[in-house]
Amino acid sequence: MLTDLEKFLKNIRSKLDVEQPDDQAIWEGIRSGLQKGHNRNIKFSELRPLLKLRKVAAVLIVAFCLGYIAYDLLQPKLSGTTHVSLADINETLADREKQYQVTVRLKQDELRHFGTVENYIISELVEEIEHLDTIYDQAMADLTELGYDEQIINTIFDTYEKKIQLLELIILETNKIQSHENEEINHL
Repeated sequence: MLTDLEKFLKNIRSKLDVEQPDDQAIWEGIRSGLQKGHNRNIKFSELRPLLKLRKVAAVLIVAFCLGYIAYDLLQPKLSGTTHVSLADINETLADREKQYQVTVRLKQDELRHFGTVENYIISELVEEIEHLDTIYDQAMADLTELGYDEQIINTIFDTYEKKIQLLELIILETNKIQSHENEEINHL
């Protein structure tokens, strides 16, 4: 019982077992394909309006991008404000910031009266204050760039609060060290 496929393969087996390709048939197929493709070619004159449209679109895109970049770079210079403060946003925020700044200055003045104390804990706390100053500077830069944002405002006030707490810890540690030194002097 041979299937139709097996019968078909037996009949054309001699044509399938050719060791060399038929060059003539291949070249005829290529020629007929080229002639069909040649008839499909679009004339260059038909493409001219499309090419002009592409060039105009490319020029407009480049001009828009350059204008946007120039505006973005020159905008702060044109407006004259390169730094935004909380006073520019809201008077209540400005008053709150001034209160924090006064408190920080008072704590720093109090520390200056103690003089310099060499202590590992104090140096770690000073490093934390420097880190907070970096966060504050970044928050102010974000405020300048992005404008009013509640999270940025909260970050600014949070850095003030933490800075005050760290200054108080430094004052306490300095007091503790000085009182310990005074006790040692009195016991001698």
